[in-house]
Amino acid sequence: MSIAGIVLAGGKSSRYGQPKMFETYNKKSFYEYSIDALKENHVTPILVSTNQDLLPYFQRKDVAFAVEKCPYQGPLYAIHHALTAIDCCAEWFFILSCDIPFINAEFVHHMITLTQTDSPDIILPVQPDHIHPLLALYHRRTLPLIEQLVTQGERRLTQLLNQTNVLRVPFSAEDPTFINVNHRSDWHV
Repeated sequence: MSIAGIVLAGGKSSRYGQPKMFETYNKKSFYEYSIDALKENHVTPILVSTNQDLLPYFQRKDVAFAVEKCPYQGPLYAIHHALTAIDCCAEWFFILSCDIPFINAEFVHHMITLTQTDSPDIILPVQPDHIHPLLALYHRRTLPLIEQLVTQGERRLTQLLNQTNVLRVPFSAEDPTFINVNHRSDWHV
């Protein structure tokens, strides 16, 4: 089973006030936690999708980068851009956001094991009151629908999730893996 990794790191970080992917936790930039969790599971290739303004600040040389031509178009556009930019014939794409410093190799491994079940289109982690489409696996067969939705001007993931076979993977509400950093106070836990 071939799986490529994509780290989405091109957002505005408007609520945070500065590019949060470069904030550090335990002396490591937030975005590096996503890269390392994928690398520890031998996911290859790994692509960081970002924008031209942020590209010079990334320090990692062990991953590829894709620069969005039209940044800040929403998560569906970002996923579409990354899937079409990655130069591989992977069957699955593990999408991770750049602002989850508590992501770990165990979570990635658990999610990858589910690619062997019932041929879902998307493997989506869910908590009792929240879904996590930016910490999910997308099968290559979702790409035509993603392209269609982006062409129609859709930028959110709702329509994609409603029109595909989604395997929802339950996690507890207290699982720290999903702590998303949107404000400075979010990661001081």
